[in-house]
Amino acid sequence: MKFYLSCILLCISLSVFAAQHDALDGKKITLKAGAHMSEQVPLVLPFEGEPPATRVQVLEPKTGNTFPATVRNGEFVFLSEGALPNTEHHYVVSLEKSDTPPRVVIEKQQDKDVLNVVIDDQLFTAYYYSKENKKPYLWPLNVQEDISITRNWPMGEKALTDDHPHQKSFWSAYGNVNGADCWMEGENSGYQIPQEVTYGSGDAYGWILSRNIWTNKAKEPVISETREYRFYATSPKTRIFDVTITFQADYGDALFKDTKEGGLVSVRMRDDLTEKFGKGVITNAEGKSGMAACWGKPSPWCDYSGPLEGVGVVGIALFDHPSNFRYPTCWHVRDYGLMGANCFGYAAFTAKDPEPKNGDYTLPAGQKLVFKYRVYVHTGDVTEARVADRYADFATPPEVSWAK
Repeated sequence: MKFYLSCILLCISLSVFAAQHDALDGKKITLKAGAHMSEQVPLVLPFEGEPPATRVQVLEPKTGNTFPATVRNGEFVFLSEGALPNTEHHYVVSLEKSDTPPRVVIEKQQDKDVLNVVIDDQLFTAYYYSKENKKPYLWPLNVQEDISITRNWPMGEKALTDDHPHQKSFWSAYGNVNGADCWMEGENSGYQIPQEVTYGSGDAYGWILSRNIWTNKAKEPVISETREYRFYATSPKTRIFDVTITFQADYGDALFKDTKEGGLVSVRMRDDLTEKFGKGVITNAEGKSGMAACWGKPSPWCDYSGPLEGVGVVGIALFDHPSNFRYPTCWHVRDYGLMGANCFGYAAFTAKDPEPKNGDYTLPAGQKLVFKYRVYVHTGDVTEARVADRYADFATPPEVSWAK
């Protein structure tokens, strides 16, 4: 009886796999590019069902080019490249068996609460989420293989500066949620405590999902936060990853009190890329440059770039999605290397305006607040890296649909 039952279950499993395989293999996609040229842009289509066990890719029959794809959580995601303005492209989904690892591998370091993000066999970054830390962070952020654009201190060796030890490479934080300071890391500051961290690998992207509780210094919870990183299989010279942050007021009303001390996505540049200690340049979407012109100003994106000896110009841009609360966000960006998106700190940012604003915001009990950002780690300056076009890929990606 058990033998026959096992056979039946096996047949059902094979049928389900075959149905999923048939549902994707040979499926056609149409892409209509907008007014700008799109390069290495993640595109999302709805697809219900479990991910196939085989490798998924997208083929453009006209050129023979193939693009990586990942199926997860009801989405079919693939990376398109080289779509000229106002052009139409036709693709076909292909499923193939492969023994090689996915292009983006997320792997846990042995006996450590650290996840390595490896893209095409090269370390891009690592996620540090030990509960011994005040908050999780990514470090380093590599461009051109092993060149990090973020400061190593205090996790690694000091270069020029040892100020602001809470500014660890790349992180998300805010300085006053119901009185809890989750920005600083002194004895009076709060915590971001990971409750569950899951992750997975894929060809278009790999992901890390971290469920955190923000607390005050006594470790009393003030708000829940879920953070998802998607790291895409782009080239070493143009790394892209998305950050989605979801706050949920699980412990009553959550007041984000107005303070400049915050950045829901934040980066600390390495010293020799900064305005103060190097030849770094801060630029925003309005074409303004320098800390004096960009600090506290609203803009869809902000970029920090500069030359590295023996490497050339490299930088990082942070993109604010149009769906975000108080878009375009204000930028807490400093000549010593800080750059963070802060939509709540109006009091400091508008203090010299004819009509200063207050940025207090209360998230009612039980409700959610979602923020979406893209991070673009690049070579070249803001013009050479075509930051404005890459932002357009994020804000208004090419139109894509399943073809009938």
